[in-house]
Amino acid sequence: MDVAASLGVEFRYFEDRVPGRFLLPEVMGGGVAWIDLDLDGWRDLYFTNGASLDPAAGEPAVTAPRNRVFLSRRSQQFTDVSAISGADDGGYGQGVAAADYDSDGFTDLFISNYGNDVLYRNNGDGTWTNVTQVAAIGDPLWSTSAVWLDLNDDGFPDLYCANYMDVTLSNSEPCLYEGRAGYCGPGKFNGLRDSVWVSDGMGGFRDGVAELGLTAPASKGLAICAVDLDRDLRPEIYVANDMEANLLFTRTAATEVPATATAVWRELAGSAGAAVSGDGLNEASMGIAAADYDNDGLVDLYLTHYYQMKNTLYRNLGNLLFEDNSLRSGVAATSLAFLGFGTVPLDFNRDGRQDIFIANGHVLGPAIEPNAMTPQLLQNDGRRFRDVSAQAGPYFVDAWIGRGVSAGDFDNNGSADIAVSHIDRPVSILQNRTKIESAWLGIRLARTDRRSCCGARVRVTIGDQTTEQSLSAGGSYLSTNDDRLLFFGPVNADAGTVEVTWTDGSVSTCKLAVNQHYHILQGRDPVGAVP
Repeated sequence: MDVAASLGVEFRYFEDRVPGRFLLPEVMGGGVAWIDLDLDGWRDLYFTNGASLDPAAGEPAVTAPRNRVFLSRRSQQFTDVSAISGADDGGYGQGVAAADYDSDGFTDLFISNYGNDVLYRNNGDGTWTNVTQVAAIGDPLWSTSAVWLDLNDDGFPDLYCANYMDVTLSNSEPCLYEGRAGYCGPGKFNGLRDSVWVSDGMGGFRDGVAELGLTAPASKGLAICAVDLDRDLRPEIYVANDMEANLLFTRTAATEVPATATAVWRELAGSAGAAVSGDGLNEASMGIAAADYDNDGLVDLYLTHYYQMKNTLYRNLGNLLFEDNSLRSGVAATSLAFLGFGTVPLDFNRDGRQDIFIANGHVLGPAIEPNAMTPQLLQNDGRRFRDVSAQAGPYFVDAWIGRGVSAGDFDNNGSADIAVSHIDRPVSILQNRTKIESAWLGIRLARTDRRSCCGARVRVTIGDQTTEQSLSAGGSYLSTNDDRLLFFGPVNADAGTVEVTWTDGSVSTCKLAVNQHYHILQGRDPVGAVP
């Protein structure tokens, strides 16, 4: 059920589309983030917004569009605080990546733009300060998705930002599709090298690409995810590239690290089987949904792709080896009629298996059909995925041009809800109203030293149902998901056993009453996270 209007969330991404111009950013959309910005236990919303793409044209006739911040009032209503937040950037917004980069306990925001990026430091009083120049972070490239991660093991979050293509007003022109003008695809433009900024621990950053070995040929990055793919409690970095080979970075063994570096990464997507399709073809990768879809303890990778090209499910075989399981799993058959962007894993029916939501919509322009498309909900039965969109509610019957997607439990009832940003239409908030009785636990992890917990594993048993999840960062398309993990069990259970394997290898176990969200701080007793 789309409840955006009833919650007071009124926002439409401004793409600045100009008839006859065909500048590609006009159809790529913006990102969404579910984040607890004021630490009250309820998830707030951040949306990136577009801006004027032609500097010579000046500002639009209406009030200049800016990014938007909505604070939750215990899920009953959201208040637009953009104007007083200080975090309402006026650049051409693409992605939003959230993390506490300065370890003060408050969530900061990196905004990737078509143009100069922005870093906002959370002041802890409901406002943010633009510290981009002071921090020496960001660049003027077309940046898309970004993720915060401690890349050199010094305890401070660093940033990996995917960059897309060198698209400008001067090199853009329409392409013809059966005589009709539309936007040109990625084959017409050169790709860009991704950017890496390493924290100095004092609020500043430096270029870390060469230092850390995060080098790769220029490509066309649209999505990124940091997730532990080999169960060593240290996340890998996976980058989805548009019609270029995808990238997979992992840390080298300690014996391979040269004395001049604190940590070095190497790229191995090709040898891992996760660079191209099983047929050896580059695919138009737009979004990533990383989860353990077959419950074998290994995180798999689901990627959205172009119209009449299958979406891809890379099944994790262990030891950083993958196989294209798209045909056997059923995801190929469900995707050929769609062009996917943002995508998230979620257990919408509380059966202990991760399902998939996909926002769809074409990119060639309104003159070429199909353009708007219905979104999809894929139900996982443990062996195959089945498209159940027709039974998922009115939103799934309508056609949209979907882009950024974020999953989060905004009403704190134990079900993952979804926020979606579109082209041409307002944003939607899809409240999960699936009528399935079950017990549940929500788990948020943190460390006393405020280091990242990305890579930690959580194993939960509720009644006779045991499931495990690995904490990841990034994913989807241009967006940031709720950082809490949800677990389910039989409705008659009154407690669950939680086992956390932390990134340092230590293990903690506790028993918790069900139907609550908890904040688990390493070395401390869990506390209820919602007042």
